[in-house]
Amino acid sequence: MKKIENNEYLKIIIDILLMIVGSYLVSLGTNVFLLPHKMTTGGASGIATILYYLFDIPMGVSIVCINIPLFIIAFFVLGLKFNLKTIFSTALLSFFLEAFKYETLVLENTTDLFTSCVFGGLLVGLGLSLVLKAGASTGGSDLLAQLIYKKTSIQNLSNILVCIEIVIISIIIIVFKDLNIGLYSIVSLFISSKVIDVIFTGVYYTKVVTIITKKTDKVIDAILNDLKRGATVTTSMGAHSKEEITTITCIITRPQIAKIKELIRQNDSNAIMYITTVNEAVGNGFKSF
Repeated sequence: MKKIENNEYLKIIIDILLMIVGSYLVSLGTNVFLLPHKMTTGGASGIATILYYLFDIPMGVSIVCINIPLFIIAFFVLGLKFNLKTIFSTALLSFFLEAFKYETLVLENTTDLFTSCVFGGLLVGLGLSLVLKAGASTGGSDLLAQLIYKKTSIQNLSNILVCIEIVIISIIIIVFKDLNIGLYSIVSLFISSKVIDVIFTGVYYTKVVTIITKKTDKVIDAILNDLKRGATVTTSMGAHSKEEITTITCIITRPQIAKIKELIRQNDSNAIMYITTVNEAVGNGFKSF
């Protein structure tokens, strides 16, 4: 029991550190690379960028004000536990945006649009990944998308997020009357999204191999002993032949594709095999839970 409690305390500490470092990295990417060029990766920071340049309202203040009504609604819709971490991360982000502005660094070493959108997207993506790993978010479009997803019939969260970001970036193009800012913001948004994908799913995608064979024993033996992978076996019937056939499902890594093809060729050249890609495999033989 004490060991379980210690593990829980350790997880809480790790989550807090992830939120602190992640929020700081988001603020760093925003203040150093994106804000000086009026660029954004969308969300509340996009609206805050507009307010900063039009009315000289500090970004940190704008982000808090934008998120307060969302937090109130989310409290009733999503619950307190989700809100606490998100409130903490949003408060951290607002604090870091105002506490570390790097005016001297930015004024003396202003980078071009392309370099800024690339490195801004990288830092924001990395920071958001750490915050998300802690089970939180920085509010804004993420929180709004969750609310829309929960209270409407729209059942694709990623599509909701994309629509929100497109609207925000479109507003930035209209307000600043500069298409380049919007286009580079889209590039920065794309980079940050890909960074999040890589951190959560890894560079090497996992493959699921499905094999339909009549030589079950030979194929399974090759998978278990030569490939050193497990497999799941199901029995089915061919629609035309009405014969009983065996379907073998096996999860492998990408470098093992050539090996399993050769094993199937050697043991049943008449087998049918198809390979699909999954983003992540967790458990025995793969990533730890």
